[in-house]
Amino acid sequence: MTKKYHPLKKSKINKHTNKYFRFWHRKLGILSVVFVIMLSITGILINHSHTLSLDSKKVNLAWLLDDYGITQPAHMAIYQTKPLIASSDNFIWIKDSPPIEADMMISAIISFNDLFIAITPQQLYLISQKGQLLEQQDDTLGLPQDIENIGQDGQLWLKTANGYFTADSDLIEWTKASPLIAISWVEPLPAAQVEQQLALISLKARSTHLTWERVLLDVHSGRFFGPLGPWFMDLVAFALIIMSLTGIYLWQSTKKSRTNKRKNIKHYHE
Repeated sequence: MTKKYHPLKKSKINKHTNKYFRFWHRKLGILSVVFVIMLSITGILINHSHTLSLDSKKVNLAWLLDDYGITQPAHMAIYQTKPLIASSDNFIWIKDSPPIEADMMISAIISFNDLFIAITPQQLYLISQKGQLLEQQDDTLGLPQDIENIGQDGQLWLKTANGYFTADSDLIEWTKASPLIAISWVEPLPAAQVEQQLALISLKARSTHLTWERVLLDVHSGRFFGPLGPWFMDLVAFALIIMSLTGIYLWQSTKKSRTNKRKNIKHYHE
C-alpha cells in the first residue's frame, strides 16, 4: 500500500520548512546587504570607467599605494624647481605635464634655448616647453653612446666614456671635440633643499602604476581584501544564490497558501 501523509502532518512540515527558510533568508539578507551594495556600486562604476576616465585616472593616495606595495622610485633628481624639471627612474617630469617615459634610467636633464633635453646612457630626448616629446635620438641617428652627462657653454656638450662631443645648431650632428672653456655640467639640486618637491615627484611616480579602475576591479572581485578576499566574495555569491532559492520557495509557498485559503472561503460560502 502507498503511504499517505495526513494533511495536518503535511501542513506542520511545510510550516517548519517555511520557518527554517525564512530564518536563513533574513539572516543571509542582513549579512549580505553591505556587500550587495558594494558590488552594485563598483559594478556600475566599472561599467562606465571609460566615460568617467577611471581607466586613466591615477591613484595618488599614499596609503593605498602602500597597500598595493608600490614603492618610491629608486632614483629621483630635481634639476630645477621653477618651472619644475625632474626625473624618477626612467620618467621625465616637466612642469605639470604628463610624464615622458624613457627606455632607460634618466641620467640628467638640462634647459637649453627653448628646449628641455634629457639623456640616458644611450639616448637623448628633445622636449618642448610644454612638456611634449619632440624627438628621440639614439646611435642609429649618430648619437654618441655611453653618455655620462650633458652641459653647455653656449653650445650643447655631451660627456661620454669615449670623450666629449658637441652638437651643431640643429642638434642633429655630434662632433668629437675638446672644450676650450669650462663646461657647466648638469648637477641635480641637493636633496635637502628640495625635500617637498622630491616627495611630490615620488607620489606622482608611484601613482603611474595604479589606476582607479584597477582598484574598483580588485574591490569588486575581492582581491583588494587579500588572498582570502576572492573566497569570501564567493561565499557572498553563494549566499545570494541561497537567498534567491529560498525567496522563490517562500513566495511559492505563500502563493499556494493564499490560493488554498481562497478555495476554503469559497467552499464555506457555498
